[in-house]
Amino acid sequence: MSASLQRHFVAIDMGSNSFHLMIAREQDGSLQILHKEKEQVRLAQGLSPEGYLSDEAIARGLECLRNFSLRFSDLCETRVRLVATHTLRVARNRDKFLKAALTVLPYPIEVISGHEEARLIYSGIAQSQVLEKHNLVIDIGGGSTEVVIGEKNQPVKLSSLRCGCVSYNERFFADGKLSLSAFRAAQAAADKQFSSLSKEYFDGRWDLVLGSSGSVKAICEALAETVGEETVTLARLKELKLKLVQAGHVDALEFANIDRKRIILVPAGLAILISFFKRLEIEKLEPTPAALREGVLYELAQIDQSQDIRHRTVESIAQLYHVDTKHGARVRTTAMTLFDAVADAWNIRPHARLLAYAASLHEIGIHISSRAHHKHGNYIIANSDLPGFSEDLQQDLAMLIGNQHKKPQFDNINALPDGRREILVKLLCLLRLAILVNLGRVARSLRLSCSPLGNNELALIPEQSARVDMLLKDLKREKKHMAQLGLLLRLDSEIIPSALDDF
Repeated sequence: MSASLQRHFVAIDMGSNSFHLMIAREQDGSLQILHKEKEQVRLAQGLSPEGYLSDEAIARGLECLRNFSLRFSDLCETRVRLVATHTLRVARNRDKFLKAALTVLPYPIEVISGHEEARLIYSGIAQSQVLEKHNLVIDIGGGSTEVVIGEKNQPVKLSSLRCGCVSYNERFFADGKLSLSAFRAAQAAADKQFSSLSKEYFDGRWDLVLGSSGSVKAICEALAETVGEETVTLARLKELKLKLVQAGHVDALEFANIDRKRIILVPAGLAILISFFKRLEIEKLEPTPAALREGVLYELAQIDQSQDIRHRTVESIAQLYHVDTKHGARVRTTAMTLFDAVADAWNIRPHARLLAYAASLHEIGIHISSRAHHKHGNYIIANSDLPGFSEDLQQDLAMLIGNQHKKPQFDNINALPDGRREILVKLLCLLRLAILVNLGRVARSLRLSCSPLGNNELALIPEQSARVDMLLKDLKREKKHMAQLGLLLRLDSEIIPSALDDF
């Protein structure tokens, strides 16, 4: 599809605290994010106790939409969807805002229900990472908190609670004072909300608990700065609360990686999250970058959700960089054959997909330059947006591709933690062997069998053929490289005596 005919998709999420804009284009059957932007509009701050939006809040919202429109007004083939959440759900004069917004952006605004908001949040997360069998998601917004139970990619229970970081900040921390009594009052109010959830939420058997949106992200940043950890536990949340109370006032809080406007809302979000942990007996929570806007965007583009997100990512990036998929498939088949022979003895069975992805994408850097294409491939993978890949998995994939041939980067590999290093060295060995037996892009791969002789030793048995001498020369070089990584390759001299005298 030519650039002039590419379809573009625009999602605008009009939250109670911030408005978010995402622009993407269709690229090889997937979405390529072109632009992300957010602006703190603080709609909820302009909502009176009687439920009316102030003229000032309406003006802030309209100005933000006007600015957003300039980002995509010149794009061709554009589909746009705007969704509004809690504050416009409850505002009694929301029609005043909606009517004025049409003069700024000629697209209708959907004021979605709390359940629909929760569904779209889960959909956005499912499109952006691999989920487990039993998942629990919390999204602390400005005016409401969504809590979702999901089974793999499907949400099965949706709830929207009337507690949010902006509304709770106005109720409990309006004067900026950070006291234990203020936290107790906020947590008690949140407890009432969480206690209204149905019994399924108190099951406690979660494979994965995720937190999305700005409040959870800010709390994770604060934890990283104060206790040195991003993974959220109740003990760490309590420790952070004590540090906030010791600061005494929100003006005394300083976090290098949190915007000042967001710091003000951290205490309220923290009180809600502590209540969530205590009431639902959560052990730990991980942050997720995806949220409502991703769900809106992917549904707007009608991207297939049935396909595994990582598989879709690999296919998309292979198309984007014009990878020779037939050759990649041959290398992958060889790699997985070798893998099956050693996986159980080496205890690496759970890492099959990583090796398959590396084999499929090992030539990704050739699109830039055939010379040192492994280095280009490493850079592409390490610095690309790869939906479904955790940071560690993405870096492991980059490492495998960056060391697929020539002399491995021993210092970088040896610097890895021991358990991770051992697994990656074994996967790297299998990948390099698979590439060797497919050199030259011949119609039929050379045959190479292997057998583990121990945890760090591998016997190789090449098939005798006219090309075996060339393979043996390559294997001699490979033996030296792998020995430096602590993995011994051995060819039994009884297999091909004439060719193995000095192996």
